[in-house]
Amino acid sequence: MNKTLRRLVAPALFLSASFAPSAGAESLLDFTLENRTGYTLTEIYMSPARKDHWGRQLLKAPLRDGGDFKLAAPATARVQSYDLKAVYKDGSGAPVWYDLKPATFSRLTLKWDKAKNKTVAVKHK
Repeated sequence: MNKTLRRLVAPALFLSASFAPSAGAESLLDFTLENRTGYTLTEIYMSPARKDHWGRQLLKAPLRDGGDFKLAAPATARVQSYDLKAVYKDGSGAPVWYDLKPATFSRLTLKWDKAKNKTVAVKHK
């Protein structure tokens, strides 16, 4: 496989097999996503940073306010920085966070910041 094709295929394979509920050993890239926005999220996407390709939607069911979702990467994962996109059920927005490094946090809480009129992501170790 040529180098260019390998760079395109590897992230796609990683994302198709990863960031789904995990029953196995934890990776340094695993984390729990908490929805504390006050709204239901219907879609979550993860992509290697700055790839402009979201791949498949990761939630199996809507993530209600107060709920959480375990995102797990395979132990062979190499990509260290990701972009995350969340979609609100009511259609009011689809915030995106860039260059998240899951190895640096174990929990990511999405909160609605009324003063700034935007959704913020708070990282927890």
